[in-house]
Amino acid sequence: MKKLIVLFVFCFGILSIGANAQLKVNSSGYVGINQSNPLYNLDWSGNGRFKGSSGDSFIFDTNYLGVPVIYPDTDGSGSLGYINGFESIYGHVVTAYYFATLSDETVKENIVNLGSTLDKIVQLRGVRYDLKSELFKTANEKIKASQIAEGKDQIGFLAQELKDIFPELVRYDSLRNQYGVMYDRMVPILVEAMKEQQSQIDALKNQVAAIEVNCCNSSLKSASIATGTTTDLAENKVQLDQNIPNPFSKETKIGCFVPEGSGASVLYIYNMNGTQLQQYSINGKGKQTVTINGNSFQPGMYLYALVIDGTEVDTKRMILTK
Repeated sequence: MKKLIVLFVFCFGILSIGANAQLKVNSSGYVGINQSNPLYNLDWSGNGRFKGSSGDSFIFDTNYLGVPVIYPDTDGSGSLGYINGFESIYGHVVTAYYFATLSDETVKENIVNLGSTLDKIVQLRGVRYDLKSELFKTANEKIKASQIAEGKDQIGFLAQELKDIFPELVRYDSLRNQYGVMYDRMVPILVEAMKEQQSQIDALKNQVAAIEVNCCNSSLKSASIATGTTTDLAENKVQLDQNIPNPFSKETKIGCFVPEGSGASVLYIYNMNGTQLQQYSINGKGKQTVTINGNSFQPGMYLYALVIDGTEVDTKRMILTK
């Protein structure tokens, strides 16, 4: 070990003669370059260069614009890490033209579709926050003030909340005893949620188009409802209300007003093809309410019509969700 230290000191001594650099080896075997009292195996003050056999090199500067930096030489290229890479890299700000996450098919197995993600997406809570000032440890007051300012008014998730919904997006750092969020992994989840939502939008578009055809063109005749004039009924203030809630998943209530002296009153439920699915007799007069149980139908859009004395008073639509 002592021979290695002597050889190391000898080499640095030769390299330092022309530059008038100070080289110091203390009793502990610590080597200092421009350091009179080295505290590490190699204690280096100032700048330096590591040059490879290909001619490329890295510059180490302990006081570049007031901060220590590592950067490639004039060719402007270089890599940090190689095939295996680093386990963790810590820092406050990372600036780059792009980031590439290894995602090659050849390194993956047990590949399955994500399935439905929309129901989980709506559970997420995005927040605005400030980073605590004690996170920034630098002794340079100017840099610390800049870091604190940049830490204000951030947007993101709270990792502990996200972990309960998408644990795959959260990483635990045992060194710091803190959770981190891998935001890039949110992209495929959002893509699948958008595809799921678009399918629902397309289904609703088709159902609205069916309403325009079946309702507006009076094609409800196929449901065996007499469609006569409503003038007499309107004068008696007959009314069919919009169901509440709408959309609904478990049950919804439909209100209506049946004038005194009216005959048989029935509420009919139809699918978007005009096929009658259910009917509810209304025996009372005045303000009446009919409760529709969502378990009786499949999720989708439906029409409901109030018929009094064989005359269709009004027709409205309702939406049943999962």
